[in-house]
Amino acid sequence: HAHAHAHTRAATMQGGFTSPAKSSQFGASQGSPSVNAKRNQSLTPLSIKQLIEAKQPDSMSFSIDDKPVSQVKIVGMILSVDVSAATTNYTVDDGTGQITVRIYTNEDAPQDLNSGCREDVYVKVVGNLRDISGQKIVVAFQVHPVTNFNEITMHHLDVVHTHLKNTKGPLDAKGNLAQKAVPQNPMLANSSAHYDGGNSGENDDMEPHQSAVLKIFQQESRNSESGASITLIVSKLPQYTPAQIRDAIEFLSGEGHLYSTIDEEHYKCTSD
Repeated sequence: HAHAHAHTRAATMQGGFTSPAKSSQFGASQGSPSVNAKRNQSLTPLSIKQLIEAKQPDSMSFSIDDKPVSQVKIVGMILSVDVSAATTNYTVDDGTGQITVRIYTNEDAPQDLNSGCREDVYVKVVGNLRDISGQKIVVAFQVHPVTNFNEITMHHLDVVHTHLKNTKGPLDAKGNLAQKAVPQNPMLANSSAHYDGGNSGENDDMEPHQSAVLKIFQQESRNSESGASITLIVSKLPQYTPAQIRDAIEFLSGEGHLYSTIDEEHYKCTSD
């Protein structure tokens, strides 16, 4: 009986692999090892906002900061858990957005693989970004509760560092931006002179009051360790209301252009 059971399982597995949809998918990846190698080459730490805004050259591939992205790592909090026979779906939020993280449950896999993953728990997720009927989700290999909260901070630093490296090129031995690095995107050709968030789309989206505020922070950040106070920015930009300026600062720090220094009233540019 056991033998028969094993045999039918083997047959169903076989069937799964030879169905047309699957075989063409595997065939394509086998036929073009370079594409396959590229697709699997690295694990990218990302914010959920970046995942949701990822560009799609085709239904199977994604790019962020003009780099191909397949395996991703996110860190966030589980808002809800939805368990069905075949899948467990977690809604995860990392402060920049929300995304569904799906684990396909396998009858052979131990059920306690994701124990401890429940609502209001911070988790590390590693998986593949997928588009399922127009909705981006992460199909996860692993979801583990965060045991040390430094991991959350480290992840955010990793995300910023990866984004800057991909948009501005790596640093030299002294930690300075190599001037020779020419960004692939011609829109960014002059970006070594000023920090513009990398992704050309973001600059177009920046409103005049936001770029005006950023410009002053760039000037002031060179002169002072603690950056500039909101009061100073308000006095230098009389054409905008204090509320607009605070709104711009909130936007710029959310996008990773500014960080607060001695208190919540002083900010500095993330790049000099």
